[in-house]
Amino acid sequence: MLDKIKPWLTSLYPRPWRDRYGAEFDVLLEQCLHSPLDVLDVFLGAVDAHLQLLNGDNLGWRMMNMLNKLRTTLLMVFAAYIGFIVAGFSLVGFADDSPMLPLMKTNSPLAAAWGTIQIGSVVALLAVVVGGAPLALTVVRRALADDRRNRGRLLVPVFSFLALVLYLGFVFLVGSGRILIPGVVRVVQPGNFPVGNRLMLEGLMLVFILGAIASTLAVWKAISNTDTEQETFHGFGHNLTVKIYTFAFVPAVITTFTMFVMLIATLVWGWLSFSALPGVFTGNFGPWGTSTQTWFFGILVLMVACTGVAFFGLKRGRPARTGQ
Repeated sequence: MLDKIKPWLTSLYPRPWRDRYGAEFDVLLEQCLHSPLDVLDVFLGAVDAHLQLLNGDNLGWRMMNMLNKLRTTLLMVFAAYIGFIVAGFSLVGFADDSPMLPLMKTNSPLAAAWGTIQIGSVVALLAVVVGGAPLALTVVRRALADDRRNRGRLLVPVFSFLALVLYLGFVFLVGSGRILIPGVVRVVQPGNFPVGNRLMLEGLMLVFILGAIASTLAVWKAISNTDTEQETFHGFGHNLTVKIYTFAFVPAVITTFTMFVMLIATLVWGWLSFSALPGVFTGNFGPWGTSTQTWFFGILVLMVACTGVAFFGLKRGRPARTGQ
């Protein structure tokens, strides 16, 4: 069965890649293609080749493949992290629209679970910022120097953030009474969320989610078009050369495990909340008055999926980082 799909797997790779590395790749398939997981890894290798981050002019195929695999791993963790943020943002909106928020003031275990989620979000953000800083500086430097298309892509996160800030400013003006909108009240009681306020909150969620998706795609494409393995930075009289993908791997590990901790904390928070207030779990506290159960389980499914993608990326990229 696996022998029959070898030609198909090879055809997934770009023609210039096949012309250059086809013979060596056929030998590798004979040695390594033994299971469906191997097939999946070869498929993802085709994704690496199409992204063409490293063109391999000065590299052998095996080294180029390891570096591209490591790059794709980091992009997978980054995309999973953005998806996890969307789930976390939805969780915060969900909690704000329920009696569980005041319950956390008197229930210590529940507050501890929520605090773990908050601390985890800070740790994950710091890991992403630290790990991605050299790569981000490299992309910006190359874009400003000679890549107009990447300059345009880098504006997408800027405009997405600006749209979010403007919307938050609008919400603040409404909440402070400077702008009056029929059906929107300034003070909302838990469990009694007017339709106007609900729509404003859901509009904020929509702006955030669409901006996150657009920014992720733009950053992914910008990084994919940056042909570099390492970069030298100048400052304070010293030159520092950084292998940007190897450097980012440890922060990616921290981000992934922090996502897992936040996932567990969310499960604990939900269990404690719904044990204390079972009526909430069977109610309709989700956006647009949707089922609480459906909305909460949807958040969990997204968190599980994002965490799984991140762990899979790490597992795939670890041999590339260690040179195995």
